Amino acid sequence: MNWRILVFVCIGCLIIFSLWFYRRHPLSATAKINNVEFRIELALTAPEKAKGLGYRSDLPARHGMLFVYDHKEKYSFWMAGMRFPLDFVWIDANKIVEITKNIQPPNGVDMHMVTPTVPVDKILELNAGEVDTYNLKVGDVVVFNK
Repeated sequence: MNWRILVFVCIGCLIIFSLWFYRRHPLSATAKINNVEFRIELALTAPEKAKGLGYRSDLPARHGMLFVYDHKEKYSFWMAGMRFPLDFVWIDANKIVEITKNIQPPNGVDMHMVTPTVPVDKILELNAGEVDTYNLKVGDVVVFNK
């Protein structure tokens, strides 16, 4: 077998395995706020950010999705495909700067747009009610770990 074909096949297999693996095991990390640890999935790419938590039936307690951006802006979220309510924790660097609670999924007609009042570079989506359950508040520091 020609070595070029072998290299091409090996690279193809590596790509297919990587896609399969990360579909089953999304990039994740933890975020610790007030000694409460949340397991978070990372939304880094445009397709991951567009899908977000949409089309899922639920989210385990103390789990969330972290949307990471390379610059600060007033990012808007539109809840497409959401089936359960969320709390939004708006983060600048490693500090909570705003919280939006109990955003309901769309009812088929009304598409919610959720936007912070200040620029942020990270947004943490949690199950609705967890901000209150764990007493998260503006000014709290978020410690991220892989």
